[in-house]
Amino acid sequence: MQAGRAASLAALLACCAVLPVILPRDTFQFTIVLSAGFAGFAVALLLEAGLLSFGHALFYGIGGYTVAALSPLVSHFAVVLILAGAIAGAVTAVLTGLFVVRYRGVFFAMLNLAMAMVAYSILLKSYNLTGGSDGLVVDVSGIVGAQLSPQAFGRWLFYFSLGSALLLGAVMRRYLRSPAGWALGAIEDREIRVEYLGISANRVLLQAYTLSGFLAGLGGAISATAVGHVAPDAVYWTTSTEFVVIAVLGGRGVLGPFLGAALYELLSISAAQYLSNSWQILLGAVILLVIRFARGGLSGLVNTCEAMLWPDRMRERGLPRGHIR
Repeated sequence: MQAGRAASLAALLACCAVLPVILPRDTFQFTIVLSAGFAGFAVALLLEAGLLSFGHALFYGIGGYTVAALSPLVSHFAVVLILAGAIAGAVTAVLTGLFVVRYRGVFFAMLNLAMAMVAYSILLKSYNLTGGSDGLVVDVSGIVGAQLSPQAFGRWLFYFSLGSALLLGAVMRRYLRSPAGWALGAIEDREIRVEYLGISANRVLLQAYTLSGFLAGLGGAISATAVGHVAPDAVYWTTSTEFVVIAVLGGRGVLGPFLGAALYELLSISAAQYLSNSWQILLGAVILLVIRFARGGLSGLVNTCEAMLWPDRMRERGLPRGHIR
């Protein structure tokens, strides 16, 4: 049972690892999928507590702008720049989270949206610092002091993103199975009972919100490094909506947001070739189908298949609804 699941995971990883070899021209797009997956994971993490954010583009954009601001100083240290972007997203999440975690429901969603739009306006108006609507160029061409060719750097960035997804996926899986992770689900179901047990709901949410900001900042840093440019649109509300769509398509858990990001990018690229001005219609139709027939998203379908293959293991888990481990 465990061996079969491990073999399936190994096969999936092997397929991802050979993608740049089989489709070298699409390596950039694969990296963008992973960066969007991190941001979708950030939104899905808060969904564990029943909270929906329409402002996570704030942390995504902060990660990108951090890389752009520091790249002239350490352009040959991509690892340092990307980690700095992720940390900047986490720090921003701590500062905003101290305020927003006190609210629930639509108030939480709208406050996140409002903060992101305030940041968008600041970035748009501060031309001398941020380049205004033109944005900033991100010039990163090396890792740990070694300069690489554009093709080699693109491959390295993909494998770095894939390795980061594996590492953080394992860490977040452990977190979701810890008391703090279970507390998120308990907050969604009965927050008052959580408080009666002596657990501060706001403290648990602030911790999750900080981790969420780190993930979104990491996605923004990777995206800015891959694209070589960052603009205020990275913080705009439509970007946050894309992350919500990715989270809905993929479902909760570790694997779901990356599957959702892959499907979203596939639809936006492939459909745009044939429905250049109305590809969103196809995307909307897919979302409706997922909501109607796979309410747990793509990860829910994976769980269903897993339950059919290994029913004993699923019974041993005893996991509550929505939790994907």
